[in-house]
Amino acid sequence: MHLPALRHDGAMARTAPRIPGIDRVDLPEVRQAIPYLHAYLRDCVLDGRLPPGTTLSQVALADQLGVSRTPLREVLRMLQEEGFVESEPNQRMRVAGFDAAELDSDYACRITLETLALSMTIDSLGEKERRQGAKILATMRRAARTGDFPAWFAAHHQYHRTMTVGAPQPLLRQLKSLEDRSVRYIRIYQQSEPSGWQSAGEGEHAAILEALTAGDDRAALAGLANHLARTALRVMADCAPDYRPTAVPHAVALATGTSVAPAAQAPAS
Repeated sequence: MHLPALRHDGAMARTAPRIPGIDRVDLPEVRQAIPYLHAYLRDCVLDGRLPPGTTLSQVALADQLGVSRTPLREVLRMLQEEGFVESEPNQRMRVAGFDAAELDSDYACRITLETLALSMTIDSLGEKERRQGAKILATMRRAARTGDFPAWFAAHHQYHRTMTVGAPQPLLRQLKSLEDRSVRYIRIYQQSEPSGWQSAGEGEHAAILEALTAGDDRAALAGLANHLARTALRVMADCAPDYRPTAVPHAVALATGTSVAPAAQAPAS
């Protein structure tokens, strides 16, 4: 028979339910414990093992992970600063839910910075790099057909980094942070469109590579901006249909030298 846990003051405390998919961790030496634990829990948020809205009791989570509350408390604070978890009045944390305005802003930043990074990379994208891009796209198509989500996301990340490898490291770090935040939202969308969400952007990825191969830099930059925008708009339309995107359309206009559509110029009342 399962008994409730005994608190330090001798009182009986109800044990919080275990979170599926969260395993015990073997922490390295003390100096590396916090970075290791942070990376593990961050990955759990990004890959959906900690879904949006999941309540995180420090006592229960520390027990499940097999760690003390001191490093866990610091890691949760770090995740809160990154926007992955939110605090609740009872000193618990919960995994942040869907925030359409945040996604709108994050993707606007990605559009602006990633097209900048591509413009800095174009001159170094030779035949070898283009062949590599084609191989990555083939890997993405295979992963999409078999439903291998981890393989698809890994190849997707590799494809975008191939297109931006010529940018300086500080810019690439910013892009990695924005990509991580947006991937979490894409996984929310993935739950409602399990069979078609990856293939939606397949032609867009290929069109960017084709434009680069043809030497049409302007088309490649516009293709990347519009690809990122359409991804964001698909997710927002599915998860927050009443939200009117404002940042993404302006970022596309800046990246492509076009005008913002009238319907996107002002937020909904």
